[in-house]
Amino acid sequence: MSLISLEYFAFFLLVCIVYFLLPARAQWVWLLIASLVFYYSLSYYTIPGMIAFVLIILINWAGSLYMGEECSKSSTVYKSILILDIVSLVLFKYSKFLYDIILALGELFKADFSNDVCGSIVFFTQENCPERISYFALIIIAYITDVYFGRVKAFKNPGKTLLFASYFPLMTSGPIITHKDIGEQLWDKKHGFSYDRFVRGMERVIWGLFKKMVVSERLAVIVSRIYDYYEAYNGLYIFVAAAMFAMQLYCDFSGLMDIVLGCSEVLGINLPENFDTPFYSTNLSEFWRRWHITLGGFLRDYVMYPLQKAKPFEKLRKVFRKKWGRNYAQKFDLPLYLSLMITWFLIGLWHGGGWNYIFGVGLYMWAVIVLGLILKPVFSWIVKVLHINTQCFSYKMFLRIRTFFLFMFGLSFFRAKTLKDGFLMWKSAFSRFNPWIFFDESFFKMGLDRREWGVLIFGLLLLFAVSYISQKKDVRDFIKEQNFVARLFVFAFLFVMIITFGYYGAEFNAADFIYGRF
Repeated sequence: MSLISLEYFAFFLLVCIVYFLLPARAQWVWLLIASLVFYYSLSYYTIPGMIAFVLIILINWAGSLYMGEECSKSSTVYKSILILDIVSLVLFKYSKFLYDIILALGELFKADFSNDVCGSIVFFTQENCPERISYFALIIIAYITDVYFGRVKAFKNPGKTLLFASYFPLMTSGPIITHKDIGEQLWDKKHGFSYDRFVRGMERVIWGLFKKMVVSERLAVIVSRIYDYYEAYNGLYIFVAAAMFAMQLYCDFSGLMDIVLGCSEVLGINLPENFDTPFYSTNLSEFWRRWHITLGGFLRDYVMYPLQKAKPFEKLRKVFRKKWGRNYAQKFDLPLYLSLMITWFLIGLWHGGGWNYIFGVGLYMWAVIVLGLILKPVFSWIVKVLHINTQCFSYKMFLRIRTFFLFMFGLSFFRAKTLKDGFLMWKSAFSRFNPWIFFDESFFKMGLDRREWGVLIFGLLLLFAVSYISQKKDVRDFIKEQNFVARLFVFAFLFVMIITFGYYGAEFNAADFIYGRF
């Protein structure tokens, strides 16, 4: 069930009508039923995957309940369940990737590492992988960890645990929630219908649909053409495709988040933000604090910080303090760099079982960030010597453009079919200098005519205008301050743009939301 289908909006309308008519004690039960129905619509062709999903959640519920009652044995139970969760995630999502590595090592050492049993396991897990395991696995790992450390109390009702991990807006592409993000919103009180909340939520849904159907889908046409035939489209074509893919992914993923958060807001449940105008960032660290915020927050709180407190890292810090003094971190903070490397490796791996993901949105980003930390004194010295005004508009614009290009390069490997294809693509980018492609109408022969390009450019300009306003205040609050006629015009205009210029219909097979594949 796609979030940009009439089927989904009919489903959501039914959910809302029944939800607001029910008493408080029954509302969360209805949300659970709706969530399981929605999850079934995603998994109806992989029933074993849905069974595995329910079993994983219920095992975590039972373990969390046991930890609350048997504190003396909670450590063993927690570790066992954590291992189960991690093994389930690895087995279902990365079994093929790991098996391919084993086969590659066999070729390297001229040995046959293939195995019929392993091959059968890989085939079964890939065919029956629980939908959206990348999201609900992290949600349930965070929950069981919070229960173990006493941050939250275990849910006594298994239905509440199941709803917490499978709330249907989250089963698209997140955000990845923890208990502190959502608290008891799912069941703590009666959520009555609110006209203001409905309007605000639907405003966000319409904006998300505009980003996906009008902007992202048009960018996808050019991106797919160049990436699929990068041998023919060399030189500056590659730079254009990489830049357009960065914008496509942003419009696709943030548009999805707008729909998800808007629908949840209508129900009276506020989910955490996942984007905060990332293209206004002045360095890559800031960029990733603004992009896929909940994934970064999960890995920071449940991976990086625990790693920093682990015994090997404590011993390493002692060695560095003994050799370079207490201020060793200002010179070379190896413990921090190592924990960052592990965290970024996991970020890359989370995005997919492929070296292009691990490099492009993992280790490459780590290398750039760490180099920035190491070379920070050098950059500060250059700024001081050249008397550069770091507060002026032009300098900040330079930093934002630099950050965009650094991000764009790494993200290009995310879109490439393989890591090798990514490097070959950039090799072809520097094989030819062809600026005339911007003037000889080459881009009008790649699937978008002049009219389509006009719509795309208008959409991008509108996107940047909204992002600029949101730097200062919430755009919906800004619109609410305007007269009724102006408010009506804005959203009527967006609605007409979606109906008139959106990519949809029986003959159009809209691209899946990119992050919905994980």
